[in-house]
Amino acid sequence: MAKPTIVILGAGYAGLTAALTLQKNLTEDDAKIILVNKHSYHYQTTWLHENAAGSLHDNHTKISIDKLIDQEKIECLVDTVTEIRSEKQHVCLAEHGCITYDYLVVALGFEMNTFNIPGVTEYAYTIGSIDKSSHLRQQMDNKLAAYSKQKSDHPFTIVVGGGGFTGVEYLGELTDQLSDWCKKYQLTKQDFKLITIEREHSVMPGFNLELGEYAMQALENKGITFYLGTSVKRVRADHVIVEKNSWTQEIPMSMFIWTAGVRANRLIEQSDLPDKNGSVEVTADMRVPHSKNVFVIGDSATIYHPEHGEAIPPTAQMAMQQGKICAKNIVAMIKGDKKEIKPFNYKEQGIIASLGKKDAIGILFNNKKIFGREAVMLKRLIENRVLYQLGGLSLLRKKKKF
Repeated sequence: MAKPTIVILGAGYAGLTAALTLQKNLTEDDAKIILVNKHSYHYQTTWLHENAAGSLHDNHTKISIDKLIDQEKIECLVDTVTEIRSEKQHVCLAEHGCITYDYLVVALGFEMNTFNIPGVTEYAYTIGSIDKSSHLRQQMDNKLAAYSKQKSDHPFTIVVGGGGFTGVEYLGELTDQLSDWCKKYQLTKQDFKLITIEREHSVMPGFNLELGEYAMQALENKGITFYLGTSVKRVRADHVIVEKNSWTQEIPMSMFIWTAGVRANRLIEQSDLPDKNGSVEVTADMRVPHSKNVFVIGDSATIYHPEHGEAIPPTAQMAMQQGKICAKNIVAMIKGDKKEIKPFNYKEQGIIASLGKKDAIGILFNNKKIFGREAVMLKRLIENRVLYQLGGLSLLRKKKKF
């Protein structure tokens, strides 16, 4: 009997964890495992705001996949997925053509959601990948260099669309960078104007209100201006049009950064997988409904909270937990042990958002709220724990944060 082929699409937190768990629990004789990823590296998505602001080098965020996987157990294809056809049990790749599978794990991650706002695609910068973060940082440097030569009477205005986790963390890094920019480009802090536009009436909507207020106060003390209850209506090359209470306003700006939303990879809705708003409402064991061999994990999957029934926001920790249970369920299926197929049970381990290098906010699994340096230290501990989970002590020594 031929050994089954397992194909994993994507090496983000979910896909990579699934691959590493399969590698640990299967031998070369048990299954053929193929990991497909657009790049030869995994990158720490939760660090991208630091890359975008220039406070962390891109190479520190990248982790070579071949340093993590056992290449005798897993074949890694650096390629782009172009098509998913579950009815034919194959996926198509740009360079390697179509490959068939016995088990498929879809972990293609997210892309930015523009909500069809005119001008966002054309004029906004994003930080959804290492390449986009790098591009944003380079353009910021170029525009600051040009601004310093012009000696304009108008401030260099950075507008961030979105006051959620990503926007807040990016703003925290930006404010830390101002002193360095002033020295490098012979500017003063008065030459800068930083604005955040948030559609909801609080910063970090959906998060703890007290922590959101703390974050806004901390960032306001660093010079950030918040436009709450305000929607972005249109983005132009040099200004953004916003609306609040049916009144519109035109805000001149030097750069516009969009952090207001993400959506599942568009390949999901282009496939024959049943999607709702672009993602798949998976079963308890992370499978596609009415499918025996297709699993969807990470940002492509929708999971509802068992108590209040609302969709659980995707996070890195949830993606890693999904990757682990998904892989263990595949192992159980291959070994014919149906009793070992387990439902996914998300265990919240706390959420922490940084407000720069010296401040952070968070809420732990027991609903304890933490602020300031305590939160900073715990965030570093969590980041280092993720490194250890992915690559053990060797990766932790190489990439750890202090």
